[in-house]
Amino acid sequence: MFKKKVIALGVLAIAASLLAAPTANAGAKPASKAKVGDECLRAGVIAAGRGVNGTDLTCAKVAAGTFAGTLRWWYPEMKPYGSVEWVSSSNIGGGYGTTAIAIGDAMKKEGLLTDYTVTYRSNAPLGLGYFYDQKNRKDLLLITGFAMPGGLATNGSKLSITSASAVAGVMREAEAFVVPTSSKYKTINDLLADIKANPKTVAIGGGNYGGVDHVTVATVAETLGVKALDLNYIPYSGGGTLVPDVISGRVAVGISGTSEFSSYVAAGKMRVLAVTSPAPLKTIKGKTLVQQGVDLTFGNWRGILAPADLSAAELLNTVKVIDALHSTKSWKDTLVAKSWIDEYRSGDAFTKWIKTENQSIMNILTDFKLIK
Repeated sequence: MFKKKVIALGVLAIAASLLAAPTANAGAKPASKAKVGDECLRAGVIAAGRGVNGTDLTCAKVAAGTFAGTLRWWYPEMKPYGSVEWVSSSNIGGGYGTTAIAIGDAMKKEGLLTDYTVTYRSNAPLGLGYFYDQKNRKDLLLITGFAMPGGLATNGSKLSITSASAVAGVMREAEAFVVPTSSKYKTINDLLADIKANPKTVAIGGGNYGGVDHVTVATVAETLGVKALDLNYIPYSGGGTLVPDVISGRVAVGISGTSEFSSYVAAGKMRVLAVTSPAPLKTIKGKTLVQQGVDLTFGNWRGILAPADLSAAELLNTVKVIDALHSTKSWKDTLVAKSWIDEYRSGDAFTKWIKTENQSIMNILTDFKLIK
C-alpha cells in the first residue's frame, strides 16, 4: 500500500480535491440517488438504504445550521451532541488539536454540538491511554491519524487504534518543509544536497518517531540513498513546541502539516521549501516536491474514534452526526480554508479501512527499520 512515489493517497482523487473547491448541491435529488445533505422535494419521503451503514435517509426540514429551514435528505432521528471532550495526542498547536477544534467549531455552527473542550496529551500512548481509561463516557471522542500507530509502536506501547470504535476518517493534510527566513536553504534541493552529503549534520524537527513527518522525511531520504536511521531526526510533541525551534534556527528544517506553519509563513517568519501535495496550495505559499524534481506526494489522514463501550445505537448516532457534518457548508468551508483534502470514510467503511491502514503503517516502519 505504501509505495515510494505515492504513499497511501490515490493521487488523482486528491489532486482533483485540491484543484476544485466543494460546490453546492445542484438541485433536488431523487431517493434513488440521495446522499445526506442533498436537497429533496417532499417531506417524509424515505430514501431506503442511502444513509451511512445502509441506514435510511428521510426528506425533512432541517432545524439548525446552514441548511436550516430547507428540505434535505437527513437523519431526523439523529441526536446532536450537548458537549464533547476531544482527546488530542499532541500538545497545544499540534495537528490533532487543530483538527479537533476545526471539527468542533463546524459542528457548533451547524447545530450538531453545543460546546466542546480539548484535552491534550503529549504523545500517542498517553493520549490513547487516557482515552481508553475513561469508562461510560458518551461525550468523549479522540482524533487519530497516520502518526498514531507509529507513535504507539516506537514508544513500545501495546495499545492499538483498532481497539476503539471507528467513527469516520474526515480529511488528509499535506506536509510542509519549512525553514527560518534567515536560512541558507532556498529550495528543497539545497536541503537535500546537505542531507545526502552528511545526514547527521542536518537537524530535522518533526512529529513523533514513526509518524507521518518522520516517514515523509525517510521516504525522501531513501530517494537519495540515505537510510532513515542515518537521519538527524528530532521528534516534537506538536507544532506548538516545534515552531519556536524552527524560527530560532535550533533545527535546520521543520516538517509538519501545512496548517501548523501557514500563519508563520504568512507573517514572514518561515519560508517554505516544499509541500507534499500534488498541486500548490492556497493557504501556504511554496512549490511542491514534484515541481522541484522529487517524485513524491504524501499527506496525513486524520479521523475520529469513539469509546469501545458505546452501545451500537450510540455509536451509530455519532456516525450519523459526523456524516451530517460532512455534508454541510461549514465543513466544506473548513476544508477550503485549511487546504485539507476531502478524504472521507465513515462507519463500517472506515472500520474496515483503518484496520488495513494500521497494518500498512506497521509494514512501512518495519521496512525503514524504525520498528522491529
